[in-house]
Amino acid sequence: MSFKGAKVEKFRQRLLAKRRELLSGVHGSKVKSLESTGDEIQDIADQASSAYTKEFLLSIGDTERRMLKQVDEALHKIRQDTYGLCEACGEPIGERRLEALPFARLCIACQEEEERAKAEK
Repeated sequence: MSFKGAKVEKFRQRLLAKRRELLSGVHGSKVKSLESTGDEIQDIADQASSAYTKEFLLSIGDTERRMLKQVDEALHKIRQDTYGLCEACGEPIGERRLEALPFARLCIACQEEEERAKAEK
């Protein structure tokens, strides 16, 4: 059983807002990264700081891109009428979980199991 009507529309609007936020964040990170790549002569401490800043901005970009993919997948599930169903067990994902994380792919139990499996590796 997936979400219907007004509830699914509420989640769709939240996902679209998150998508817009992420797209503007990815664009902003790229602009900041380009601005911080000046060729001026720097001492070793400045070079290290600049390298750290660039790496940090790139990692934020990767995280934002992964989250954007999850948001797009959730929007696709809404169109397919499968939004709110756990990808692992097929059971409904709790509404409170979707309120907190509208692009959640797994129910709490399956998410905990996945995290346990990753920790054991």
